[in-house]
Amino acid sequence: MRASLRPKQQEVIDELIAYPWPHLIVDNFLPKGVQTRVIEEIGSDTYDYEMEPRGTGRIEFSLLRSKTLWRAIYSRKTVHLLSAAFGVGVKLNRDNWLQLRRMNEDTPEFPLHSDFTSNQDSIASFLYLSNGWSGKCGGRLHLFGSDKDGTPSASINPIENRFVAFRTKPTHWHSVEKVSGWERLSALALWDVEGDRPVLQAVV
Repeated sequence: MRASLRPKQQEVIDELIAYPWPHLIVDNFLPKGVQTRVIEEIGSDTYDYEMEPRGTGRIEFSLLRSKTLWRAIYSRKTVHLLSAAFGVGVKLNRDNWLQLRRMNEDTPEFPLHSDFTSNQDSIASFLYLSNGWSGKCGGRLHLFGSDKDGTPSASINPIENRFVAFRTKPTHWHSVEKVSGWERLSALALWDVEGDRPVLQAVV
């Protein structure tokens, strides 16, 4: 069963999936015209990526400077989407703002981990921005049922204009596959959780 929203939001919902743990996937997140402006703005700017080691992997990130994408992600529509999907109130985490994340052939795979921190209840969201993905490009988001699993329970392809979100729970184990012959750009947002609300029914 697909997630249910009011009619004007229904068109952007792809699936709220329960396995191996609840996560949201929305394809064609940005309208075509907005998507075109976003790619133009990012391509016309110069980004200096900071690199931060995380175990055997690393994150490469920069403050997102596309005003069009800022407005699209930090919008009432996105807040409503996340609130309805996860049954909580949300607000943008202002300590992290919106980041542009990069992976390329020089970036190691990102190892198995969870994004849980003891003093924070949050939702992480990614919007994949790079076109031309195929299976040989890698860069998939792998989801695991536990930290003892050797193979992923599910994998999410980093298709352009796909929005992915999940709660940063200690049991939400995931990794990111190494990229080959391609550059994987995504916009990361962290959302603070505020209280419970009615939740959408997830796909099992």
